[in-house]
Amino acid sequence: MGDCFIIPTYWSVPGMDTWKTFDHPVPIEEDGTLRRTLENFAANGYQQPVVLFPAPTEPRIEQKVKQLATGLKLNLHVFSAEDLERIKQLMRDKGFAAEFLEDVHMRSYGAIRNMGLIYANLKGYENVIQIDDDELIEDPEYISKATGNIGTTWQGDEVLGKTGYYVDEDGKAYYDGQMSVEYKNWPKDRLFNADIKQSLEHPDPLSPTIGAVGGNMVINRKMYHQVCYDPYSTRGEDDDYAINALAKNMKFFFDKQLWIRHLPPQRHKAFWTRSRQDIIRFKYLREKIRIYGFTPQQMGVFIGHFTTDQLEFMAVSSSIDAARHFLKQGQADESEGFLDNAVLAVELDCLELRRTAEKFLRFQESWSQTMPKIEGAWA
Repeated sequence: MGDCFIIPTYWSVPGMDTWKTFDHPVPIEEDGTLRRTLENFAANGYQQPVVLFPAPTEPRIEQKVKQLATGLKLNLHVFSAEDLERIKQLMRDKGFAAEFLEDVHMRSYGAIRNMGLIYANLKGYENVIQIDDDELIEDPEYISKATGNIGTTWQGDEVLGKTGYYVDEDGKAYYDGQMSVEYKNWPKDRLFNADIKQSLEHPDPLSPTIGAVGGNMVINRKMYHQVCYDPYSTRGEDDDYAINALAKNMKFFFDKQLWIRHLPPQRHKAFWTRSRQDIIRFKYLREKIRIYGFTPQQMGVFIGHFTTDQLEFMAVSSSIDAARHFLKQGQADESEGFLDNAVLAVELDCLELRRTAEKFLRFQESWSQTMPKIEGAWA
């Protein structure tokens, strides 16, 4: 039934600490970047359905997003709390395991991305084009490039999912994680960009990848029926998805022609929260790739670096380095947050993380059994 755009949009309201979960949730009294992205879509004349996913699910947030989405010539739907409840009921009726229904929600990056896949499946869409609400599409051939090659065979593998890259305001192919500084033994942004550079310099237009960017991904129905996002991961759901696909013998591809302009709002505080989420993320992912039977060397420059046995040392030393940095800057709260991160890096129970990874595999098994049953139910 064609393709659709899925756009999550993250917000905060008083009393909800969404800044601890999401990178830069927009305060409800501000407008953020969503309207700019939607105006860009309207100017491009897109006819494809555009589905917005306000997160977390909250009446004021839903109303704010609807307000920002009005008056535009777009085939647009704002996902609602009512949609969420209907989905959970339908999945329950079609046999989705009851123990996992509480994990179908809008409170984590992976769970929100899953909601986009579920909605697309219910509507019968063939390809999901994932965009973020702080981006602009300036390539007039973006859609044809996004869906091009999907469903074809490339060097013996069916192309069912692919990613591109971000360019910044100056046109540079670069991901800015806004770390403020690079902490000792934690070269996260540098290594992520090294993976991107390696893919861009690959001799072929398409190349297998682990390093995906969530705001520039395309997933075909054949893949999203079998592979879901991990609702238990704290962040990095895009790379994680590519790894989950690989574990099912489905390669994710990097498309050198698929670029999008990424213009995120600047981050000015709470740097410790992202580092904390990353520490949890990498310790969790390390357990998962061990279950899959992968080695860090198979995971590329970026993920491979952060899933070795040296992870705890890197996390502790970088957290202490960051704590010293912010203390010198007179930012005691940041410093204390990073010191707590150092403790967490050691105390976080790997056995418990492994149990959660095993739980995800059961979640995904139930997902793969249920998705074909609900395909087109809302078409």
